[in-house]
Parts: sequence; structure tokens; C-alpha cells
Amino acid sequence: MKKNISWPFIVLLIFVIPFSASSEEKFSKIQIDSLRMELIKEKGPDTFSTQLDLALRIMGNNLDEALGLAKSSLRTAQATNNKKLEMRAYFMLGKIHGVLDNKDLSEAYYDTALTITEASGDNWYKGEILLRKGEIKHFRNEDIQAIEYFNASLQSCRLSNNFKAMGTSYSMMGNIFRINGLYDRAIEYTVNSKLNFEKAGFQEGHAWNSYLLGRIYSDLNLPKEAFEYYQEALKIYTQIALVDGNQEGIAICKEQLGILNFNSGNFEEANKYFASTLIIYTANKSKFGLSNSKKNIGMIEYSRGNFDLAENFLNESLKIKREDGDLLNLPTVFEYLGLCLIAKGQNKEGFKNLQRGLTLAISNNQKKLQLNIYEKLTEVYLRTNDLENAISCQKKQIEIQDLILAGAANVKIEQLQAIYEIDKKNGKIVELEKQNEINSLIIQQHWISRLILIIGIIVALLFSISIYWYYKRIRLINLQLKETIDAKDKLFAIIAHDLRGPTRNLSFFLEHLNDTFNEHSPTELKKILLLLYKSAANVTDLLENLLIWAQSQLNKIEFNPEDLKLTDVIQNSIKGLMQSADNKQIDIKLELNDQIHVLADLNMVQTIVRNLFSNAIKFSHRGGSVVIKSAIIKTNTACICIIDEGVGIEKSSLSKIFDISSTLHTYGTENEKSAGLGLILVKDFIEKNSGTFTIESDQGKGTIVSFTLPAIQSQS
Repeated sequence: MKKNISWPFIVLLIFVIPFSASSEEKFSKIQIDSLRMELIKEKGPDTFSTQLDLALRIMGNNLDEALGLAKSSLRTAQATNNKKLEMRAYFMLGKIHGVLDNKDLSEAYYDTALTITEASGDNWYKGEILLRKGEIKHFRNEDIQAIEYFNASLQSCRLSNNFKAMGTSYSMMGNIFRINGLYDRAIEYTVNSKLNFEKAGFQEGHAWNSYLLGRIYSDLNLPKEAFEYYQEALKIYTQIALVDGNQEGIAICKEQLGILNFNSGNFEEANKYFASTLIIYTANKSKFGLSNSKKNIGMIEYSRGNFDLAENFLNESLKIKREDGDLLNLPTVFEYLGLCLIAKGQNKEGFKNLQRGLTLAISNNQKKLQLNIYEKLTEVYLRTNDLENAISCQKKQIEIQDLILAGAANVKIEQLQAIYEIDKKNGKIVELEKQNEINSLIIQQHWISRLILIIGIIVALLFSISIYWYYKRIRLINLQLKETIDAKDKLFAIIAHDLRGPTRNLSFFLEHLNDTFNEHSPTELKKILLLLYKSAANVTDLLENLLIWAQSQLNKIEFNPEDLKLTDVIQNSIKGLMQSADNKQIDIKLELNDQIHVLADLNMVQTIVRNLFSNAIKFSHRGGSVVIKSAIIKTNTACICIIDEGVGIEKSSLSKIFDISSTLHTYGTENEKSAGLGLILVKDFIEKNSGTFTIESDQGKGTIVSFTLPAIQSQS
């Protein structure tokens, strides 16, 4: 399904996303009057060029007059074979028909103008036209073609130093990536946009980029950072509104601030922001803005329990959005309409509206909205005792969350900000190099100038050495910071993917059990409690390993090697797991060399053996066997092997078992959950004890896990 986005929505974006040629012509009445006077005085070709300048400036207030001026200029340009004027006239007609909501005719005029620019080599206008073509493709939901046009626009803009159009192209691509959940790319392109808008001295561009970064932080569930960026954008848009009176930038910032407060449960503060946006959009007769304001107020009234009032606001929003063809915001309207109907007991219609919202969100590739609707469906299915659909929706949430996390983890805002600062310095260096070239020409004429050149080179060399030394220091610091950030990211990835899901499931199912306790027989209750017990045990195991691993990564675990009798350590380590082996009727065979002593940390070795033995039990079939062997394989090296005859591991999966970011999580033979963190912790502790770790496995035939430790002669 395509997103048939209406031109009223495009007009809003034309203000918010600072198109280089549409927002730069906000001239005062005096300047417009000055152009009219020039038209009266001028004669010849300059008259028609001035006509186009005037058309560009009055387009926002008088489309009919602007259209007449552009057509007049086009006729004259064609009659006099003035290609540059003809190209400008077609470009102007494309812009005017864009505002008139005639996308096809607008694109046709841009295509004609583009053909002329390609023949003349005018890169400035070529970049502007390609940018407009990309905007049209984006608003038609043809984002691949849109990105191609924006990239082509960047190439032409670089050749002509059109920094404002470059900033807009980067900004548009950043917004496309954000909508599709590719937050790393969105951040990268937004920072590039910021750099180019600063070069152009474009204040609205800075405001828009702050707003867009706020949206990205909000999508990544970082409300504090999002709030700061929205406030920064709001401050700039307020200053701009004092000059031109346009408050739509203020409105979009207040809408997002309201959403942040709504998500945090601060409904009173959220309602103030939404009421403020309603006043602004009512004043400027923005259908798109009005529909969003009514949608937001409807969400608040639903959360307050005023379902009839909420339904009225949401239906008003739905009516406007259908008239406008705004499919991007419809999923949320259907979501809350469905919830209102379900809350009023109209379950069939309620589910139908939730499904409509979900279908649109999937069509629009709006991952955050899909996540929200699946979460609401899970809650509703649990309340209606539909466990099968509840579990299905829960799995969908996890899948979408994985996709969002994958798009968010690659590029960090701090790193890109550093790149941005480097780019600024590089720009200054380029300017200095140009000045040096001019100085070199003068120095060639005079001996004293040559001496100055030599001195300048020496100074530059010393400066370069200083920069290099400083760079080396910064690089060392960055490497240290990267290690810390990587450890933090790993920890967050595990918490987000492996810990949050199970704990949320426990909460949902415990709530469901509490609500439906009397509906189940003792046998059913016992089965449910057994499932909850296993789930809680899995969370406990994961949390224990997670805490140990986190302490290890932060160097909070002290390494205390000592003389250990290996047989005693192994037997003590597996003692607590023997009951699990007995429950699965697994035969445990110990083939240990009692003479082996190792120099290792007792707690770490116990953790290693416990995790490996636990895995062997999980992945062994009922009635199978597990063998633990120890031996001296060469001088000063002890080897411990744990052998099972279980399910084994696919060859293609062996390379992923130590990857913290991998989504590989295998269940045991009786559905025991394995988060994958145990093996990562084992490998880390073995390496800290100067050992090696190997796994040999065939799917369906079992696994042999081996690790070594430094062997020593006993001191006793």
C-alpha cells in the first residue's frame, strides 16, 4: 500500500524541513515593493528575470499572480531562446504547482528544467531541481528513488557550494532513515545536514536538525536527551516566529514535548502542550495539524478513562486524515479508537480497529508503532484469556525490538559529533590552504617573501607536529572510551533483549493468573506454576551470569590465582547441578586425574565448570550421559573435557556463540532456556586464567567442550 500523503502535509514539511529555495525568500513588504518598482523602471531581458524573483517572493501569499509572472517569463524566454531564463521559469512553475497540489504537473516542469540545466552545466540549479524531485518521490512513498535523487543533488551542490540545498538533502535522507528505524544512518545524515546548514548560516536548518535529533532520541527511548533537543529547537523556532509570524515550528516542537509527557504519564502537562498546538493549528487553518492535535487529545482522554470523549476526538481526527490522505498518522488513531471500543465492551469493533492500525503501520514500515500496537494487543488478549494470541503478539514485539536495536547500535551520537568537529577543522584548514596558495604567488616575486614562505613552512610543520601529537593523545583516549562504551552497549543489549522480555512475560502471566485463578483446575495451576518457576529460574541464571560478566568487564572482579586440586574443584562445582541431572535421568561419569593441581582463581574455575556442566545437562536427551575428564596433555598444561551426547550445534552457528550481539538462543531438549551469556562468561574467565577454550560439535551427535589451565606441582 502506498502512502498517499496530501500536499497540505507537504506544505507543513516545506516549512519544517528547510528547503533551500522556499524558505530563503521570506522578504518584507518593502523588499517586494522594491521589486515591483524595478519592474516598472526596467526594460529588456532583465525585466523577466525580475518577474521570476518577484514570483518567488509572493508565492506564499498570491499564487495566482506568481503563476502569471512565471508563465509570462517562460513565453519571453522561449521567444528569445534564453535558456537560462527558460530553465528558471520552468523551475518556478514546478514550485508553484507543487504548492497547488498538482504533483504530476510540478514534476513535469522540474523534468524540463533539469534537461536544460544538464545541457548548460548549471550545477546550482541542478542541485535544487534534483532536491525537489527527491521530495516529490518521498511524499509518494517512493523512498529508494527519493534517496537516489537526494544523493544526485548532493553531487551537484558540492560542485556549486550550495550548502543549504546540501543540508536539506542530508536532512531529508536522515528523516527517511529515522522513519524506517535506521537510527544510526539517521544520526549520521542529520549531523552532516547540521554541518552544511552552519556553512550556509541557515538558522531554520539548525532548528530542524535539533528537532529531528529529538525525534531520534525519543524513538530510542531516551526522553531526557529528546527533551533537551526539542527545547533547543523550540527556542530557535520561537525566535524565527517573532520575525515572520509563522508558528508551525513552535507547534511541532510542542507536540513532541506533549508526547514525551504523555509517555511518562504526565497527562496534565501533556494536555497543556497539545492544547497549545490546537490553538496554533486552528489559527493557521492547518488540517494536518488539527487532526494531529485532536488525535493527541483523544489519547489523553482515553488514558484518563474518558472513553466517549476520547472517541469523539479520535473520530474527528480520523475524518480529517482521511480527507487529507495522511496515512502516516492513521495507525495511532485506529489504535486508540480500538482501545476505546474495547474499554466500552465493543470487543469485535475494537479488535478490527487495532488490526487496521497494525496493517497500516506494517505498510508504512513504522516499527515503533507496530511495537506499540502489538503490546496493546498482548494486554487485551491476556485480559480475554486468549493465551495463544497473547504469546504470538509477544513474539512479534521481540522480533521488532530486535530490528530496532540492530538499527540503533552501530553508530553513536558522540562519535558522529566528533566527526562533525573534525569536519569543521578540516574546513578551516582548506580555507587556510587557499590563502597560502595566494601568498605563494606573491612570495615568488620577492626574496624577502621567499624567506617569509620558508618561515611559514617551518611554523606549519611545527603546527602539524603539534596537531599530530594531540591527535595521538585523543586517539588513545578515544580507544579507552570505546572499550567502556562497548562494554556498556553489550550490557544494554542483553538487558533489552534477554532480560526485559522474560521479566515482562512473567509480569503479564502472573497478572493473568491472578485474574483467572479460580477458572483453572489444580492440575492446570500446577502446570502453569511449573512454567513460571522455570521462567523465573532462567531469569535468575541470566541475571547471575549478567552481574558476574558486568563486574568482569568493569574489572571489578579480582583475579586471585592459587594452588587448586582440580578434582575437588570440579566435584564441588557440579554438586548443586546433580539434581537437574537426576531429574532428566542423565548418567554422570567422572574420569578425573586426582594428581592434577592448577594455578587458577577458584571462583572463576567454579563458574566455568558450572556453566559448561549446566549446558551439557540442558542439551542432553533424557536417559543420556555426560562425561567429565581431566588429564595432563603436555608439560604444565591441564585439560578438562565435558562430553555429552545431546543435540549438538550446527557448524554455521559455532562462530556466533561468543558474539554478544548475536540473537542465537537455543532451547534445551526439554525447553530449558539458554541466553548464550554463559559461554561468553566462560571464555572470558578461561582467558583470564591463561587457558584456551575449544568446542567440537556435530548436530544430533553431541558436543565436546575442552578448556586448559596452567598445571603446577602441588606444594603439599
